[in-house]
Amino acid sequence: MTGKLFSKRLIKAAVVSLALLSQGVPFAAEGQTNRLPKAGFQRFSGNLPPSNSGAGIGSITGTGLSTPGVHLTSGMDRTPRNAREPYNPGEPTLNMALVRWQREKMPLRIWISPGLQLPQIPFEQLPSTRVETVFQMLQQENPFSDLSQADGWSESVNQSVAMGIEQWRQFENEGLLRFGFTSDPRSAHVLVFFTDQFQGAAGPGGTNVGALTCAQLFTPQQTQMEMYRQKPVIMEFSTRVNHLPEKMQGSAAHEFGHALGIKAHSPYRDDIMYENNVVYNLSEGDKATIRLLYRAEPKYVM
Repeated sequence: MTGKLFSKRLIKAAVVSLALLSQGVPFAAEGQTNRLPKAGFQRFSGNLPPSNSGAGIGSITGTGLSTPGVHLTSGMDRTPRNAREPYNPGEPTLNMALVRWQREKMPLRIWISPGLQLPQIPFEQLPSTRVETVFQMLQQENPFSDLSQADGWSESVNQSVAMGIEQWRQFENEGLLRFGFTSDPRSAHVLVFFTDQFQGAAGPGGTNVGALTCAQLFTPQQTQMEMYRQKPVIMEFSTRVNHLPEKMQGSAAHEFGHALGIKAHSPYRDDIMYENNVVYNLSEGDKATIRLLYRAEPKYVM
């Protein structure tokens, strides 16, 4: 099933952003500055797991929790009556508490690597280790010099990722959030990497995992304490699972939704935040949900 076509405005924004990025120029929407969170999310590109399968374990660091995430057993269809209704974006492991970025952290800065692949380790270890691994790399003089490019990556893949992320830019006009792209990974709140496929990872029926986002969540009080040093969110995409441009765009839009704070998945197949999304663009329900989230007072922040 294909999603609706991007508006010309979104496509233009994505192309401008990528052009600036390729020239080594940090990109930011008007008057911007940044920061980002932490919690483990993975997305499957195939059939949904049975309700008691235990598939898709995620973890949250920074809160001392490590518990299964939400995995829906069947998708629902939206109707004209509920087409614009939001779903609950809360964090499942925290009793659906709301999580989002603080406005003083905006604009968020995003660094999309030139196809770099992080060290391969068993998939189940990623949520609890990925953020710290990348953070330690960033302390080095040449942080990613030893990394190679993932098989199946090309420059056009980065454009697809950026175009997926760009779908959320429309909410800048509503004053809800701000973000931009940067050429400096050390200043980024979100870092994007790639892999051919995740080691030892398969969803129900053997479907490979398409993407993983690892982040940390904190209470507003913790962010004021020096001992709780916030670290960047890490997004990784499988070039094999997301081998088509529209699939990579949809995957990027979905994962950036998690990075913005939509932690639970939508129960509706029509939404980009449905766990096994079959559309590639934000729905009216997705838009209503991000509005609800960023107009509410969060219990946890990133």
